[in-house]
Amino acid sequence: MFLFYAPHTENGQCCFSPAESHHCAKVLRLLPGQEVWVTDGKGFLYGAELSVVSDKACLAGVRRVLRKPGEEGNLRPQTHIVLAPTKNMERTEWFLEKATEVGLGKVSFIRTEHSERKQVKPERVESILVAAMKQSQQAYLPVQEEMCSLGEYLERQEKAGDTRVQKFIAYCGAEYERKSFLSLLQPQTEVEVMIGPEGDFSPAEVARCVEAGYIPVSLGDTRLRTETAALFAAWAPSYLSGLKNR
Repeated sequence: MFLFYAPHTENGQCCFSPAESHHCAKVLRLLPGQEVWVTDGKGFLYGAELSVVSDKACLAGVRRVLRKPGEEGNLRPQTHIVLAPTKNMERTEWFLEKATEVGLGKVSFIRTEHSERKQVKPERVESILVAAMKQSQQAYLPVQEEMCSLGEYLERQEKAGDTRVQKFIAYCGAEYERKSFLSLLQPQTEVEVMIGPEGDFSPAEVARCVEAGYIPVSLGDTRLRTETAALFAAWAPSYLSGLKNR
């Protein structure tokens, strides 16, 4: 079954974006009356019937609700990756795609002392997240936060003051004792993991994060690339939660 993304549903009607409409009408060549799946990216999955098919705007009427937010087997992924994106954006895009497939709930982008990439394009990131969500037939679109400095990010988190989140910083240096990331994970708990750039976080940045409550952790015995470390950190909490629920 073909899955489409329509973030807004009104009066039982799902209106596709121009990009989704073009894919529906010109690429897949679907016709009015055909059944499709539609998600709003917030946990709802609908069975819908196409009523209008045009490469500019497609409409589909909801016929039944297949999944609802929060029900068993349909919980939003609880992993939040805070990432200093790589200089080669293709590597970061690879991470976004794969992490969405395995269970990414939120991604934030930060600039650090050693960052070589100073900005990302939110529209491009969203297109990758949407495509990966549809590919893996999920009902949750990862939340995206625009890029800011590490300092700005920490100030924002301090104001939020959410103490229920497990907060980690993956770091290669020896200034702090690093515990095993896997050994500290608690099932069914929100997890936030900071992943630095190719040159890693500076000692001063790590000290500031530790002061803010982030626990220095190791992701294993080998040194991982930025995007590999971020993918592992996104995948592990979902995997361990699945084991606990067996």
